Amino acid sequence: MTVFAALQLCTADDVAQNNAMIEALVRDAARQGAQVVSLPEAANILLKDQMAYPHLCLPEAEDTTLALCIALAAELGIWLHTGSLLVRTKDGARVWNRAHVISPEGRVIACYDKLHTFDVALGGAGDFIESRAVSPGERGAVICDAAGHTLGLSICYDLRFAYLFHALATAGADVLMIPASFSPITGPLHWEVLLKARAIETGSYVVAAAQCGTRDGVATYGQSRIISPMGEVLATAEDDPCVILADIDVQTVANTRCRLPVLSQTRQIGQVTHAR
Repeated sequence: MTVFAALQLCTADDVAQNNAMIEALVRDAARQGAQVVSLPEAANILLKDQMAYPHLCLPEAEDTTLALCIALAAELGIWLHTGSLLVRTKDGARVWNRAHVISPEGRVIACYDKLHTFDVALGGAGDFIESRAVSPGERGAVICDAAGHTLGLSICYDLRFAYLFHALATAGADVLMIPASFSPITGPLHWEVLLKARAIETGSYVVAAAQCGTRDGVATYGQSRIISPMGEVLATAEDDPCVILADIDVQTVANTRCRLPVLSQTRQIGQVTHAR
């Protein structure tokens, strides 16, 4: 068994304050026995005006939240998944929405840039074009080994693209990391349903650390979850910053995939026939 923790944060525009909350909750998770700790999306900074990110965010090498996470992982002897951090691209025009997995030795062993940017037309305040400020990932899908498991990396809006998670699980991932800053418009309808679907269809655990609360009039949905390969909710948060934990067992993944061998039964369907 491995103890995973998902941290629910209310990240705002004050990076120092955000770092203080991250440190407090990471230490709390470690005290409770967590061996792998995940932060939510945009753990270092979250703004109402996304176009301010390229000016306010730092290059990865200078990001203080990443430096803090590296130090905490090494000090506490834990695996730390940064959820995602917003870091300036080389040309400074946009930012990367980037996840890091840090070993107990304080070494970054994997990075993943959000592949699918949140470009949607939900109506009114729900319209959002993330790609104006965030550069879509160019590295492709990423898995990495941590604490006896293989993590499949994703970020928020990626949740809606089932083929990504099928690819991650087929490549060996048994735990799907889905940090998010989910919209309160779609959250009540889609968040838990999609998390359960990704777990069930791949026979994987899902660890989904989320942003909560309101900043500058912009609300996030909260409701962090850890879900079993059969779709059972193992741990849940509500609307406030907190730590949730669950035991994750790699043998449960093997057993579930044996009972429901969906991954091995996948077929290439080829061209779709339009019958007339």
